[in-house]
This record gives sequence, C-alpha cells and structure tokens, in this order.
Amino acid sequence: MNLPVVFDIALGLVFIYLTLSLIASEIQELISTFLQWRAKHLKQSIELLMAGGSETGSDELNKAVNLVQKLYTDPIINTLNQQSKDGIEKGFRDVTKNIKQKVSEEKQSAPSYIPSETFAITLLETLKIPQLIRHVKNPSTQTNLRMILSSYKELKTGIEDTNSPSYQKIESIYGDIKENQDFKNLVTSLPDHVPDKLIDSLSVIADRTRIKINDIKEEAKQFQKEVETWFDRSMDRASGVYKRNAKGVAILIGISIAILTNTDTFHLLNRLSRDSAIRSAITQSASERVDFLNDSNARMEIQKLLGDASVPIGWQNINQQLDLEPLNTSQGNTANAVLRKIWKVIAMLCGWVISGLAIAMGAPFWFDILSKVVNVRNAGPKPESYTRDQPPSK
Repeated sequence: MNLPVVFDIALGLVFIYLTLSLIASEIQELISTFLQWRAKHLKQSIELLMAGGSETGSDELNKAVNLVQKLYTDPIINTLNQQSKDGIEKGFRDVTKNIKQKVSEEKQSAPSYIPSETFAITLLETLKIPQLIRHVKNPSTQTNLRMILSSYKELKTGIEDTNSPSYQKIESIYGDIKENQDFKNLVTSLPDHVPDKLIDSLSVIADRTRIKINDIKEEAKQFQKEVETWFDRSMDRASGVYKRNAKGVAILIGISIAILTNTDTFHLLNRLSRDSAIRSAITQSASERVDFLNDSNARMEIQKLLGDASVPIGWQNINQQLDLEPLNTSQGNTANAVLRKIWKVIAMLCGWVISGLAIAMGAPFWFDILSKVVNVRNAGPKPESYTRDQPPSK
C-alpha cells in the first residue's frame, strides 16, 4: 500500500467521522435545549456554591436551594430568562414546557448564563448587606464588613433578647436599636434560609477586602468585586464539570449513531483499502468540500453521498461484515466457520465502539484534521501572498 492510498484512506475515515459528528452535535444540542441542561447545571452549581460544596449536609443544602430560588425570582436575574412571546417559537416552547412538567418538577425555565456582576448585586441585595451598611454606627472608623457579617446570623434572634451577648454585639455595630424601628423592620425582612457556609465564605472575602480598603463605603464596592471574582472562579470549575458530563453524553450519542448507521471502523478500513472507486468518490468530495461546515448546499450534497449504498456505512453491508453464508456440512469446517463468525461479531462490536468514540470527538476536531490531511495530500498549504512593498517572510 503506497503513501497516497494511505492518505486517501485517512481522508475517507476523517470525512465520514466529521459528517457523523455534525449529526451527533445537532442531536446533543437539541437534547440539551429541550432538557435545559445548561440552565439546570448552572442553578445546581450556584446552590453548591451557596451551601459550601458538595460535602455539605442536607440542611445547609436545603437552605441554599431556597435562597437560590429567591435569587432567581429577583427581577435582575429573571430578565435574563428571555422567552418567545408569539409565533412558532412560542408554540414549540409551550409544547416542550407541557412535556417537561409531566416528567419533571421544574415549573419554569431559567437562564443558562448569569454575569458575575448581576449575581453579586442580586446576592448582596437579597441578603440586604447594603441596607445594613447604611445603619452602622461610625462607618468610617470602627465598623467593617467583617463585623457586619459576623453578626448576621445572630440578628433575628439577638435583637429580641436585650440581655443577650448577641444584642450587645449588634448594638456595638449599629448603635442604640431600642427605638430604631426602621432597623428592626430591616432585620425582620432578612431572608430566613441563609446557609451558614455562605456567610462564612462572604466573611473570608470581607477579610480579604479589608486588607485593601479601610473605609466601609469603599470596602463595600471592593467587596462586590471580590464576590464577582469568587463567582467567576466557581463557575469556571462548574463549566469543567459540565464539559465532562457533556462528553459522556456525546460518547453515548456517538455509539448510538455508530450502531444505528452501522458505522464499523474496521469494515470502513477494509472497504476503503480494497475499493478504489469508493475511496476516490469520498476523498474527491472531501477535498472539494472542505469548507462544507459553512456551506449548506455542500452539506446537502455530502448527505446525499453518504446516503448512497456504495458508501461503506449502513446495514446493507451486514452480509459483508459478518460473512453471512451457509455453513459447510463438515463438522470441522462448521466449527471453524462458527468461530469465525463469532470473531466477526466481536470485531463489529469493537468497530462500533471505536466509531462512537471518534464521533464523540466532535466536528471541530475532525474538521481541523480534515483540513490538515487535505493540505498534506495536495502537496502542502497555500503559500503566503505578498506584494511588491511587502516581500514574503523567510
């Protein structure tokens, strides 16, 4: 087998993997949109962030779930959830919503992305931290955010017991609160379900902020930026988890497509290496249509090509794959034939798995490889253009 044939076989394999990867990507995108994977994963990640991590107890996690639900009803975050109001899009949305309500407890959709600034503002407003800052005594010299957060969990219980250490601690921060009805109303309106781990995390952030800023008003501005950074770093980790989960789903979809289309890598290699007509048809189409990702007409032509019976995918090739022919009457030949068929079945199953893993790599991966293989096959990349005023680089 000479080198040009090897390149043609590689080009044919990559081209078929790329085309099937496009189908797999569309299927995964439809599933993720219908089931709102991104929105649900984002909400669950924020709940874990509030609760202090996946190792947190159920009580803290329940508090976090309730607080996140309150955050999501805030107008600032709620406006991020854009939905169609009329036309076909609204009809499709209503149908999918009704189906999801029958199979899930989720009653409404949620945003798939929340900017860190929006999250920080909404969280602090929900906890009413800015309002508490406005009630502190001597805000420029004695009180800081760390002190406010350290007394946060004691406000509702301590404000009622004038003889408790908590009440004295509250007075040291907010001054005389016996006749301050506005402050008492503010404390009463604080959210009931606030995870202790969240206040602890915010206290650590406040400590870091205090090192940089001394005035509490400027400290509050810096504190919001630090909360934004805390959220961004957590969402980076959550994004990595989502990508790993999505890759697992992509593998399942890829193997399913490989089985449904009977795309057996070993059979592909065998047919491409032996049948020059099929090899030439696929490689010529791949070479001419390397830009088909952005060309709908080219994609239609490619789908027509892959639908042709001559392309070595599809269940019409099952006889060749398994060598389905009558067994010989001789007992020894029959045993060998049975073993040979069992081996072919095992090879076909392995070929499906390999094809599924290849499809799960994604269309961008195979498109980059296809471009490189086409360039090598066609004697290298296109040379750089230059003008009289700009000679080529050496």
